[in-house]
Amino acid sequence: MTGEMIQTKAKEFLKKMYGDANFEFNFSIGWLERFKARLEINSYRRFGESGLIVMENIEDALPQIRAKLENFDWRDIYNMDEKGLFYHLQAYYALATKQLEGRKKDKERHIVMVCCNDDG
Repeated sequence: MTGEMIQTKAKEFLKKMYGDANFEFNFSIGWLERFKARLEINSYRRFGESGLIVMENIEDALPQIRAKLENFDWRDIYNMDEKGLFYHLQAYYALATKQLEGRKKDKERHIVMVCCNDDG
């Protein structure tokens, strides 16, 4: 959702509530910022794949997974994950006295794999 969408919807609600009365009210950027502060609406960056997970599917599968894991000792159950380590990647933001020029992001990376068995 964008700020422009909030402003447009607010104008629609004003029109529905008061009809075509000649209101001089405009939903300015200042109004939008105060509205977002009152309702604690913040801007967040999207990342990851968590939106693809269907929790109902996981809850249905858990009993079957737990039953299979009961056949193994704790020391034989491992959890492993991999992560890309972008060691040349520059920060997205920087403090400066003037606008900094951007560059194409360096994609060079190492793949790090972390693994641990269930008993630590």
